[in-house]
Amino acid sequence: MKVFWTETAINHLSSIYNYISQTSPQYAQIIVERLTRRSEQIADFP
Repeated sequence: MKVFWTETAINHLSSIYNYISQTSPQYAQIIVERLTRRSEQIADFP
């Protein structure tokens, strides 16, 4: 199974990063990485 990121999803991910990075850029990066990793897991284990 393949997971495709829509333009809307990418924009939401960017907004999440921008919001969290206002107080903690490091934590914002961690959250974005977790979300993208989770999407990879969905592709591997639908």
